[in-house]
Amino acid sequence: MTTSRQLCNRPDCGRGTIDEQGFCDRCDRLTLPQDGTAPDPPARTGASAGVAQVRPDPWYGLGLVDPVQAPEALQVPDVPSEPVAEQHRFCPNPVCGQPVGRGHDGEPGRTSGFCPQCGTGFDFTQPGGFTIADRYEVRRTLGSGAYGAAYLAHDRNLATDVVLKALHKSVAKTALHERDILVELRHDSIVRILGYEDEGPHLVLEYVPGEPLAARPGDRLETLLAHGVRVLQALDYLHARGLLHCDVKPLNIIRFREENPAGALDRVRLIDFGAVRSQTKDTGPVVAFTRAYAPPESDPEHLRPTPGFDLYGLGMTLREICRSYGTDRSAPGVDSLHLLLERATHPEPWRRFGSARQFAEQLSGVVRQVVAAPPTCRQVTRLSALFGPAPEPLHGGLGTARPLAHWAAARPDRDALLEMAPPFRTPDPGDVAATLPAPLSDPDDPGAGGALTESRLALRRKDAKGAAERLAAAGLPDWHWLTGWYCGLIALADGHPQRAAVAFTEVRRALPGELIPGLALGLCAELRGDGTAARSHYGTVFDTSPALGAAGFGLARVLLLAGERAKAVEVAEKLAKEFRYEREARVAAVRLRVMVRPDLSPPTEDDVDRARAALPGLDVTDAAVAALRAEIQYAEFLRTRDRLKLSDAVRALGPHAPTEREYVALVDLANKLRPALSWGWWGKRDRSGHTRSGAAPGPLSL
Repeated sequence: MTTSRQLCNRPDCGRGTIDEQGFCDRCDRLTLPQDGTAPDPPARTGASAGVAQVRPDPWYGLGLVDPVQAPEALQVPDVPSEPVAEQHRFCPNPVCGQPVGRGHDGEPGRTSGFCPQCGTGFDFTQPGGFTIADRYEVRRTLGSGAYGAAYLAHDRNLATDVVLKALHKSVAKTALHERDILVELRHDSIVRILGYEDEGPHLVLEYVPGEPLAARPGDRLETLLAHGVRVLQALDYLHARGLLHCDVKPLNIIRFREENPAGALDRVRLIDFGAVRSQTKDTGPVVAFTRAYAPPESDPEHLRPTPGFDLYGLGMTLREICRSYGTDRSAPGVDSLHLLLERATHPEPWRRFGSARQFAEQLSGVVRQVVAAPPTCRQVTRLSALFGPAPEPLHGGLGTARPLAHWAAARPDRDALLEMAPPFRTPDPGDVAATLPAPLSDPDDPGAGGALTESRLALRRKDAKGAAERLAAAGLPDWHWLTGWYCGLIALADGHPQRAAVAFTEVRRALPGELIPGLALGLCAELRGDGTAARSHYGTVFDTSPALGAAGFGLARVLLLAGERAKAVEVAEKLAKEFRYEREARVAAVRLRVMVRPDLSPPTEDDVDRARAALPGLDVTDAAVAALRAEIQYAEFLRTRDRLKLSDAVRALGPHAPTEREYVALVDLANKLRPALSWGWWGKRDRSGHTRSGAAPGPLSL
């Protein structure tokens, strides 16, 4: 008889089965209680700066990185061997076997000499030749840390090499249940813990031949960042079981060669659990740590450690291994990486990442920005974990034909050059505030949701004062990224893009892997007239995800204003491949080819021909086609000075005029654009009575 396994009841998972310890084998979290509320997490100091439990797959950055083939053999680092620990020093004479080389009166024991009982010589300067727990034959020292040595040993029972890691006395006093949890840990990025020996005490771990995590020649940045995501998976697994590693650093992350049917792959594993502790049962400060990778000793994490202690260590680790890649902050993803590491290791604990999943979501976003650039050029459309979709493309008129009112109000000079309204505009600040994507509800602060929704509705009504009042009612701390986001929107609604940019910059510092804050900063820069900054922000967003249409249209606008017509057209044509913006982007591509501005060089003959050839394929109204044809004809007129064709194109706009006033204005403009008539000289009449120059043309009418 078979019994079905319980399924995970979390709404963002619902696919995994529950193991004997109550954890889901897919999302590695405890099930929800029957009342549907989440189990109480271990206490942590400070509020979380963002969403702690995001999407079920914050590790998506791993899927963006090409599998890296591991080298044929990784060189095992040459660690100087430590002398055999005193508690393992015994006379090598099997008949004697008495303790030797022991210290007394505060002085260390001799590492070499002679047994005082039988006179047999001993030498413990190099490990090897002694056995632990009558089972493990020590071969050499792999390393030594604050908690003691780690030995490479041969397990007689299993006939394999293992690692014996000395445990700190605080771990040795941990209840048997916690020891059993350590032994039962199973994760691809965690070294396998095979057992626990009371002698020492020691943890028995699998031996993974490899080298500490570091950048190797030829490594790409995304490869190292992917290893960071793998370590975060391991930490999330540990933290979900109430455990803290407390000594995350490059030496405790082994980079090794994993054999796979597809080839040997480059992988990492978290090792050295000598400092592991329970979040709930182990009280008191962290007693030993690696100073360079731990929070400052004055940090609250030292008194009551939380998952943030491990995340800080990983932040310092990534800072070290990626140091050589961070010199050029203009390189794709590098500036975002700097911001990510600044948050992970921020001096104020409440500003750091609150969970491994939160860290991984942003790190995966940085990986996404890195791989979007050459040589990978992998652009990925993915819904944001924190923001909803953008409802409008914010093309500023670029994605539609020129309004007929522009032509009706145009004023020609004697050479038929038209003075018209600008062909497009930067979106209005109030429209930007109402259109930028809304943050999704925040599980870390469910009480603020109603007030924030009301603030958002006020912004859509362009009621900046009401939006500010509702934001204050939400009661969010000043440093929270949601506070910064809504302050930025309110500043835009109030017509202050500079103030909005300051707020959005803080949001981007908190969420460096998200693209929406970069889009907001691009719009603010364009509103301020800072084309260089706007181009940088728009370019980062659009190059990473062309599906964010507002960034594509913004980038096309600033490129055209910079005199780079061809690049602007290229952006529009790339955006046209996105189904949602296809129609507007194809119209924009036509207009960008022939657009006329006083500060731009006139379109070329090839630009005009390409724009005219694209007209039949546009899905637009007859009025829009007529307006686009008139814009194309005006661009051609600047080169050919053919006033008659331009007049005919403007005259064709008349039937689409919405009012009689505009109809009359368009007819008048068409008449003014017609070429001046050349009257012949009145000559002598011929025999038929007609003048030789012919009759004059009749009046023009529609």
